[in-house]
Amino acid sequence: MATRLPSAMRRLLSVPETGAELARFCSQCGQPVVVFNARFCKECGAPLAGTPIMNRDLSWQPLVAAGLSLVPGLGHLYKRRPFAAIGWFFGVLIAYSIAQPFGLILQLVCAANAALSGALSEEALVARLRQRHNSSPSAPPSA
Repeated sequence: MATRLPSAMRRLLSVPETGAELARFCSQCGQPVVVFNARFCKECGAPLAGTPIMNRDLSWQPLVAAGLSLVPGLGHLYKRRPFAAIGWFFGVLIAYSIAQPFGLILQLVCAANAALSGALSEEALVARLRQRHNSSPSAPPSA
């Protein structure tokens, strides 16, 4: 039986393996993740670490769309959604004519919709909300 010197073992351990893939496991259920580009656990549906909530491949800037929505509908027009822009413009206009606070609230909703519609990955967001709901402690049973 051959013995190995400690210095030789240190040298071998410090050399990174090329082409080797680290195993991934779900942080919720502990099951191994076998699909390379998986965003959600196949067993429990929890989002895997590194699953982005915000989409990265947008052709528009969310903050620009929100800023343009100071004029209701302009942010949607910037995103090339003309029918949504017309709907938001007249909807906010009608809301302001009914009551100014109601119009202001609807205009803020319009700006948030212009900024976040299409920017959020709805699948990842819903999965995280489900995960939080399932992990929240339930009320103790009443005696």
